[in-house]
Amino acid sequence: MPNYTEQGMMPFPFAEVAVNGLEGKEAMKTVLFIDDNEDYRETVRYLLEAEGLEVHDSDCPDSAFGLLRTIEAPDLIVCDLHMPFTTDETKADEYVTSFEVGVKTVHELAWVYPDTPVVAMTGLQEVDLKRIKRYLSPIPTYQKPERLNEFLDIVRCHLVSQDWGGIQ
Repeated sequence: MPNYTEQGMMPFPFAEVAVNGLEGKEAMKTVLFIDDNEDYRETVRYLLEAEGLEVHDSDCPDSAFGLLRTIEAPDLIVCDLHMPFTTDETKADEYVTSFEVGVKTVHELAWVYPDTPVVAMTGLQEVDLKRIKRYLSPIPTYQKPERLNEFLDIVRCHLVSQDWGGIQ
């Protein structure tokens, strides 16, 4: 299991960010979480909301881009890499579940929202993850953590880096 502190992430009093903001900012932080696993998405939503964040979630890129047209740009986007482009059953034959979908989605999100940190996550093993990281560089890419506190560390790091001028 990766040690996120060794990867340049720092511990941070997350509740203070959510409640008081950094440097006097009072706005609630927002996160868009895209993952086709409904149970994981619900768990992450609960976890982030318990930390004082506003969470928008989506089960596929198709619905995420639709959602993004209706909300202000989030403070952070976290996107799974292995998923279908759409979960619309009428289009299911047109789209397959693949890493290509996730990679293209993450690149497009980073291009459309250059001021918003975009983080990619995958269930791939470390050996395969290195290959995917090359395609996504400089977008941060992590193995999905087994422990939820590690997921929170990732979110904290990228919300903080945004406020401090982007150390991604």
